[in-house]
Amino acid sequence: MPRLTLIYPCIGRFPGDKYIRSWQMQPLAMAVLAGLTPEEWEIAFFDDRMEAIDYERETDLVGISIEAYTSRRGYQIAEEYRKKGIPVVLGGYHATFCPEEAKEHSDSVCLGEAEWVWPQILEDAKNKDLKPFYDGKGRKGLFGIAPDRSIFKDKKYFSLALVETGRGCPFSCDFCSISAIHEARYRRRPIPEIVEELKKLNEKMVFFVDDNMIGDLKNAKELFAALKPLGIQWVSQASINAARDPELLKEMVEAGCTGLLIGFESLDQGNLAQMGKKVNQAEDFTEALDNLRKAGIGIYATFVFGYPNDSPALFDQTVAFTRKNKIFMVAFNHIVPFPGTPLYQKVEAENRLRYAKWWLDDDFRFGQAPFKPPSMSAREIEDRCHWARKMFYGLPSIIERGSNTDSNCKNFEWTKTFFSLNLLLRHEVSQKRGIPLGLRTDG
Repeated sequence: MPRLTLIYPCIGRFPGDKYIRSWQMQPLAMAVLAGLTPEEWEIAFFDDRMEAIDYERETDLVGISIEAYTSRRGYQIAEEYRKKGIPVVLGGYHATFCPEEAKEHSDSVCLGEAEWVWPQILEDAKNKDLKPFYDGKGRKGLFGIAPDRSIFKDKKYFSLALVETGRGCPFSCDFCSISAIHEARYRRRPIPEIVEELKKLNEKMVFFVDDNMIGDLKNAKELFAALKPLGIQWVSQASINAARDPELLKEMVEAGCTGLLIGFESLDQGNLAQMGKKVNQAEDFTEALDNLRKAGIGIYATFVFGYPNDSPALFDQTVAFTRKNKIFMVAFNHIVPFPGTPLYQKVEAENRLRYAKWWLDDDFRFGQAPFKPPSMSAREIEDRCHWARKMFYGLPSIIERGSNTDSNCKNFEWTKTFFSLNLLLRHEVSQKRGIPLGLRTDG
């Protein structure tokens, strides 16, 4: 029986440090790979975020999924296996955007979506005939996806089931890897397959990991109708146009929606134009939040900084806006130029990268801006983002936002969730800052 080892790498840490708790959700992509693997293969799965990798376990093939932040650690793991003569396949967003780099650290690279090429990779590995590259890009259908979540057994993830109903987003924000890799397209899985997966899960709280749940509005409404009889509660991600349609919000709530992550991104319309966020109109944000609150939907709002019109005053305004509107959770982040995105191409062309390849640089740390912003210094942007998080997740802010009984604390269970998550994120504000990429032993 051939043996397969799947690995999900962490971003990095110093030995002995605990990993960030809010980053420990089920890696759905690994379950998808397991589901695509024929029964003849014996599968072991290691989640580097929460357990030690057993390099002594015998295996015939190793599969590692990487994105930019985890690539350095992924390469470290790959090299450990390759020293033993065990072939390694790398895949994921970063491997797709930087295939030649990934190939330097592996025997084979999977480009794009593994569903189309994984069976061939396994067959070639079994025959000791791995090809340098396998191209799963440009495919359309999302049929027959059946994640095998048995690989998650006995691992202490957040008690939240992750399910995918579609991929991609129809918008083209310049900083977004998702838009870049899916070419601003959205594709939906067949609704009967989604419903069947949910029934097998038997979970009452689900995170639909779609990058934009309403990327195909007609199909989304059909999905909401199919979800109603299941009696589940769910959270997901959506573009802000969902919040402009009270009738759509009503349909979502009736289907079980309790929370949405929405990218507001900036209170400055000029910045929104710069990033290509055409769907966002800053003047409509308050009305959108009112609609969401009235519908009883908790909001995780994201704001990004590093554009031409950013200033210390805009940081002040953004924190005040989020507290005044009593938003459930907020992320205040500087933009990161990920390889493959229009943003990366722009800052590289303008010679504004502080590191040639920040994701591999010894000196780079999580929370640093790897580029030179146009209107503030990199350090100023970093410090102001940190300040904004401290202010928003300070106890006075948590208490005042807890008074929002329409969507934040609408019942006992939701109140527990609100305070536990906000206190966790309060604890992690400083914990996340300065994390090295990859496993560091140099202190």
